[in-house]
Amino acid sequence: MVKTKAYHFSLWGLFGLLGFLGFREFYLINVMAYVGTQNIWSSKRFIAFLLVSVLAAALFLVFGYRMLVKQKSPALKRSAKMPDGLGWAAAALAVLLPGLIKWFLPLPANFTFGYWEEVFLIFSLALLSVKIIQKPDAGAEKSVLAIASLALAAGCAHVMLLKLAQVTAYPFSTYWSEGNRFFDYSTLFGSFRYLVPAGEKIYAFITWGMQVPWALPFLFPNLSIGAFRLWYQLMWILPTLLLGLAAAWKKPLKGSNLALALVFAGWTFLFLDQGPIYTPLILAGLIALLAARAALPLGVILVMIASYYAKYSRWTWTYSPGLWAAMLALLAVENPGFTKDGLKKLVKPVVLGISGYFGGQILPSIIKNLSVSSVKLIPDVVGSATRQPLLWERLLPNPTFPPGILYGLLWAALPVVVVLAALLAARAWKINWMQGLSMLIIAGAYLATGLIASVKIGGGSNLHNLDNFLVTLVMIAAAALDSVRKSGFSVKGKPILTALLCIALAAPVTFELRGGARLSLPDATSTDEALDMIKKSVAEYKDKGEILFMDQRQLLTFGMVKDVALVSDYEKKYLMDQAMADNGPYFRGFYQDLAAGRFALIVNEPGNYIIRGSESSFGQENDAYVKWVTVPLMCTYQPVYTSAQVGVELLVPRPEILDEVVCRQAFSQAE
Repeated sequence: MVKTKAYHFSLWGLFGLLGFLGFREFYLINVMAYVGTQNIWSSKRFIAFLLVSVLAAALFLVFGYRMLVKQKSPALKRSAKMPDGLGWAAAALAVLLPGLIKWFLPLPANFTFGYWEEVFLIFSLALLSVKIIQKPDAGAEKSVLAIASLALAAGCAHVMLLKLAQVTAYPFSTYWSEGNRFFDYSTLFGSFRYLVPAGEKIYAFITWGMQVPWALPFLFPNLSIGAFRLWYQLMWILPTLLLGLAAAWKKPLKGSNLALALVFAGWTFLFLDQGPIYTPLILAGLIALLAARAALPLGVILVMIASYYAKYSRWTWTYSPGLWAAMLALLAVENPGFTKDGLKKLVKPVVLGISGYFGGQILPSIIKNLSVSSVKLIPDVVGSATRQPLLWERLLPNPTFPPGILYGLLWAALPVVVVLAALLAARAWKINWMQGLSMLIIAGAYLATGLIASVKIGGGSNLHNLDNFLVTLVMIAAAALDSVRKSGFSVKGKPILTALLCIALAAPVTFELRGGARLSLPDATSTDEALDMIKKSVAEYKDKGEILFMDQRQLLTFGMVKDVALVSDYEKKYLMDQAMADNGPYFRGFYQDLAAGRFALIVNEPGNYIIRGSESSFGQENDAYVKWVTVPLMCTYQPVYTSAQVGVELLVPRPEILDEVVCRQAFSQAE
């Protein structure tokens, strides 16, 4: 009875707290923001809000009295006549509803569906759904875990619907680098789309490993930009779900096993999307997971494949598949050590780890037929870390990433770390010193390197550079889940552990509900005008010289601009990378081409000449680009067409290079 009362009081209190935050936010952004200078009591919006608030508060107190004093449940009783299918359909709709309201459903004018409003709605619908679908005799622990799981599902729906809301046939980029990234992906299997001189290779600022997940659709010649955007977003969703599902897979996949697999898959998706984590690393992690569970010969092959692929996706991922496979294999055995029996248990982890090193570090050199003396046994970590400035202030709250890397990481990862520690403390998950040390070393190394990578200029806007660390936590959580299931451990009668599990399930939801906005595109007239102007200008200038698409290269990729030779040089993402590195020798050639009027026409974004500083989001990156790219371009080329709505500017050579101090300074920096 005492536990039931505490359970009811906790839910009632949390409902009240979230309700207060939701109503307060609604008042601030949907009432006070529109009252203006008029008398607040003259505002119909305020009066309506006040009446609803008073009614809601009264109902909240009445329900609390009935639940805590009278010991009666205020919620609807599960109808015995309601078919199970109908109940689950209602729960599914409840899971989808907050995301649909946020991203798709039409909203009243001057209405904003804010963060706390959505959190409150998700919690309320989760409470209602559990009452509908759960049996009356379910215990308190099962009920609160079910509520947390449904809230997790609603968070997943929110993120997935946000991604799918970005799918559009709009021909231009919807964010800074989108179009040029599409071009990068296309060059692996879709180089036939471009006109290039015979024997000349297309250069794309990307590795083939990073291209693979998004390159496959370009095998189809008639691929549209809308269809590719759908594929692009699916590649951010499906592989992560598959990783989580594989990690929690247990036969027979039905009943509680199915429910647990689905919850873990949803948690994995939402947890890793906090990065977000690039798909190639997810795929490498999935292969490593399968390798750890496979027979040793097959595991060796899988780990080498995963490591080789990871190496050619991003060098910082080179060792990850081998380390993950070795760690999982080590955690899967009981009491490994240096005794005679313990050493036998180390064979698989050690072999998988060595296989990962071989596949990621040695095999690429062998395939390239390099001599033994030129094989790199370790990558140049220091050179890579110091090539560009480190902005340590981004560890703390800043305009580029408001939570800051450290606080954001605590928000994202601390709950699951606490749960893992609680499972160890409760002896629900038993490991020895060697297993614990392996986890600490791998996770600690990836935490340190991830923090350093996060403060490099160009990064630090999210947690994606902590990718290895976050995936490592998922792997450890998967190992813990497997061990707990084998031991038959139950959370029944363990309210603290149950609460920690609920927090770990809900924390990614609270993280992921931040930010985001409905896709807002220019009107069709502005879009058509800009596209038509580009087509006409390309047709006019292509016989006068080369046409450089610094930006908007997707227009060539999807055939919206035809019959123009591709110039691979000077793509804006690569220019930004070199600008952040202050690479004067590289820009010397760029300035020479600009001064010589090599390009008859340049397709670019509208010029931004404002120095922003560290007080603005990506201020240092902006300033580097203005210094190395925008100013020299302004001094040598002039705009003939600009569309601020679409984000397009067409440039042609100036009759004479501007002889101004800022121009002379810009050109001298490359000398």
